[in-house]
Amino acid sequence: MTDLLPSPSIARHLLDWAHAAEGAYSPATERAYQADFNAFRAWCSLAGRAPLPAQPETVAAYLRAESAAGKAVATLRRRAATIARLHRAAGLPSPCSSEPVRLALRALARERGTQQRQASPLTLKDAHKIEANVLTDDARLKDIRDVALMLVGKDLLARASELVSLTVDAVSFDAEDGTAHAALRRHKTSTEAQECLIGPDAVAALQRWLQVAGIASGALFRSITKSGKPTKLPLSTRDVTRILKSLARRARLDASRVSSHSMRVGTAVDCVAANIDAASIMQAGGWTSVRMVARYTSRLAAKRGAIARLHKLAG
Repeated sequence: MTDLLPSPSIARHLLDWAHAAEGAYSPATERAYQADFNAFRAWCSLAGRAPLPAQPETVAAYLRAESAAGKAVATLRRRAATIARLHRAAGLPSPCSSEPVRLALRALARERGTQQRQASPLTLKDAHKIEANVLTDDARLKDIRDVALMLVGKDLLARASELVSLTVDAVSFDAEDGTAHAALRRHKTSTEAQECLIGPDAVAALQRWLQVAGIASGALFRSITKSGKPTKLPLSTRDVTRILKSLARRARLDASRVSSHSMRVGTAVDCVAANIDAASIMQAGGWTSVRMVARYTSRLAAKRGAIARLHKLAG
C-alpha cells in the first residue's frame, strides 16, 4: 500500500491556510472537510495515486468508486468540493474544475438521480400529537426536555448543530406576549448570529424544562443521567435525532425517516400550508435560495397543484 505525501512546499501552504482559517468554519464543517479528505487520501493510497496534487482522472475515478460503493450524489459533490478547497488552500489548481471531473459528476447524477432522501416533516399537527402522548401526568424530566427541544427546534427552524449549541444567555424572554428571541448562529450561511422568534407554546415548554431542571446558565439542552438528573454537558447532534425518533414512536408516528432535520422541514411545510410567502420562510430559516424551501415542501405543492385541483373539480 502506497501513501504519497505532498511536497514540503504544499504542506507549508496548507499549514498557513489552516492558521488563517482558524475560527472561520464551524467545528462540524471542519470535521466534514477532514473526513472527506481522509476518505480520498485512503483511496489514493490503495490506488497508488497522489491525493495532493491530484490529477483530474484520479478524482473522477475516485468519485466513480464512491458511487459504486453506494454514496449519494450529494455526498459525491460535497467530497469533490472538499478536494477542490484543499487544492486551493495548497496554492494548487483545482482538478475538480476540469472536464473529466465535471463529466463524471454529471454522468453519476444522471445514473443515480439527484433526489436526496427527504426527512419526514414534523408538522404542528404531529407536535400536538406528541405532546398529548408524552406530557402525561407522570412525565419524566427527560420527557419535558425532549418536548421543549422539539418545539423550540421547530420554531427556530434549527439544524441540530445550531440547537445543541444554544445557551441560556442566547435566549431573551418577553413577558408581555410570552415569546422569546434566540440568537442563533446559522453556521452554513453566516458567521453572525440571527435573531429568531420562539412562539408562546415553545416558550412555555422551554421555561418548564429550565425550571424543573434548575438550569440558569450554560447549555440550554443537556444530557440527563440514568438517575434522572441533568448534567452540564450539552446534547450531541446524534442525540437530537434519537430523541425525535423516540418521540415519534411514542406518538405512533412513522419514525423511519424522522431525523434532526424533520423539525426544519416540518415548519417549512407548516408555513407554506399557512400561505406564508417564500421570502419570509427563507428569512426565518436562514436560506439564501428558494430552491431548498421548494424541495422541502414539494409534496404539499403537489397536493395543491393543477392535477389535485382538477380532481377536486371533477369530484
